[in-house]
Amino acid sequence: METGVINQKENIANVVIKGNPRIQMMKEHLFKEKRQISLERALLYTESYRQTEGEPTIIRRAKAVAHILAKVEISIREGELLVGNRTIRPRSGILSPEMDPYWIMQEIDTIATRPQDQFEFTETDKKIYREELFPYWEKRSMKDFINRELTDEVKNALKDEVFKLNQTDKGQGHIIMDFPGILTQGIGSYLARLDEKISAEPENHFYQAGKIIFIGMKEHFLRYAQLAEAMSKNEHDLQRKQELQIISQMCIKLSTQRPDSFYEALQLLWMTSIVGQYESNASSLSLGRMDQYLYPFYKASLEAGIDEAFLYEVLGDFYIKTNDVVLLRSQSSAKCFAGFPTGYTVVLGGLDEL
Repeated sequence: METGVINQKENIANVVIKGNPRIQMMKEHLFKEKRQISLERALLYTESYRQTEGEPTIIRRAKAVAHILAKVEISIREGELLVGNRTIRPRSGILSPEMDPYWIMQEIDTIATRPQDQFEFTETDKKIYREELFPYWEKRSMKDFINRELTDEVKNALKDEVFKLNQTDKGQGHIIMDFPGILTQGIGSYLARLDEKISAEPENHFYQAGKIIFIGMKEHFLRYAQLAEAMSKNEHDLQRKQELQIISQMCIKLSTQRPDSFYEALQLLWMTSIVGQYESNASSLSLGRMDQYLYPFYKASLEAGIDEAFLYEVLGDFYIKTNDVVLLRSQSSAKCFAGFPTGYTVVLGGLDEL
């Protein structure tokens, strides 16, 4: 590619992303309010677990995620072109008491004033945590399971800080999901394949859990489709009304079908990532080789006559949304990972997959 072409593309990106009123507004709204802890994910996860006592763990976890996708409050924020947020309030920290409920109880009154990565914890939510969430997860958490497996020798070494074991203040992550797979096949294809697998192996819990998740993801898309359609009916700005209608139609399509455009691909990519966040509440749910698996959609959109400036705008929206995810860590963990690194890393460069 000639240098002049590269510079031209960089200038377009700078103008659209850095100087775009929509992106600037979204960025300002993102940092407008103080960070606050949200209990919604923890409450819904716990509600589901109360209903699935005795079932296989993998099924219980899948049902808990599907329950969140079905019941969590959703919103489409002002100006958004891509939908899907972990919480209504921007940059909220979500809890994972199923991992380790103890550190939260120990730090419940200091999270708002600690040196790094402070979060507001309302008195109402503190009461809910102490009286509802902690009593359920005490002795039921992953932390408890691990501690029961430790030998006395290991426990003594941990006490003497010879080494650290399993950071359990949240999920660990270190995952790159098969984004190329979901983008080239779509939700409906995965559901069809899972039905075939379940027919062949009806007792396989992994396949059953996968189907539960994909059905939950499908229904989550349809919830956003309904919300966008309802919002469009009350929207007086004609441009925004049209945007909301397009969002609604896109969410209906992506609830079963594969994306065809760059816009649709980014939407499915983001929603897949959000489902992963609800499941694990983890850092390092990385995006992998975005340049490789998104380029065919980008190229197809350009060839279809889509304005390149619009593609940059949608990409800017995607970038803003990755910054909406902040991780709530224990004080010792926050000290080591201050500044909310989420692991939304992207590998760029090279000429092909190799």
